[in-house]
Amino acid sequence: MSSPAATSDTLLAEQITLLRRLLEKLQQERRTLSSGATLDLPPIAAAKSELYRAIADLEAQRQARQGSGMTLPDLAADRSELVRCILQVNAENGQIIDALGRFTQGAWKLLFATEDTLYTPNGIAGAERPGGLIGSA
Repeated sequence: MSSPAATSDTLLAEQITLLRRLLEKLQQERRTLSSGATLDLPPIAAAKSELYRAIADLEAQRQARQGSGMTLPDLAADRSELVRCILQVNAENGQIIDALGRFTQGAWKLLFATEDTLYTPNGIAGAERPGGLIGSA
């Protein structure tokens, strides 16, 4: 982490390094989601959480020193571009996760005939449930 005497630019440079690592993790997450290797996701999620925390800590330190000097425009532009890319990749990963969730729900409905409710909205027992592909075996 940064030293107590770190300048706003130094903190911003450290933050940019962490943002690059976060972008790499998000891209790794996308590849993992696309491959279907969901058991590989927990360590990626843990690494992302650590990076988010470290980036937020640096931002808090940077904001506290904001009045102590000017930020280099190139650093600010790099940071803005990285944040834009991170938001885009994160949104795309969210869409993949949403699609996988819908696929899984559809598979459960097909395999276990879970579309039929056990009770009607009035709380009365519904019709007997037909067996699904697996439930009827």
